[in-house]
Amino acid sequence: MNKLFSRMIIGLTLVAVLAGALAFGATKARAADGTFNVSVYHGINGKALGLSKELPVIASVYKDGQLLAQLPLEFKDRFNADLPAGTYTIMVSAVVDGKMIPVPSMTVGPVAIPADVDVRLQAQLAEGGTPILSVRVK
Repeated sequence: MNKLFSRMIIGLTLVAVLAGALAFGATKARAADGTFNVSVYHGINGKALGLSKELPVIASVYKDGQLLAQLPLEFKDRFNADLPAGTYTIMVSAVVDGKMIPVPSMTVGPVAIPADVDVRLQAQLAEGGTPILSVRVK
């Protein structure tokens, strides 16, 4: 189960990488083209959960109910991107024995994200060692 949490966190980081690949433009440009900025950081060292330091996961990103991407992530990955406004859900899953196992504490959404905001997601450990996604919107 600990490996599952680690892999889910990595997945979120990969989602950020995807966003980084799409990133460009200033805040004014984002407002004009209907996008928001997202930054994702995988901040959980798997050793804290008794797993590998990399804590690989798969992050599944859904926009308006449709799968946008499934990305593998590892510890300390950081990504930025501009994405179109819409309703997003991010689900992190660990890969155990070739199977994706969802980590409910690492699910965000569905949530409507408007244009011209900055969204920051950080995978971290809550009290008791539960992996969570900390979300800040500016």
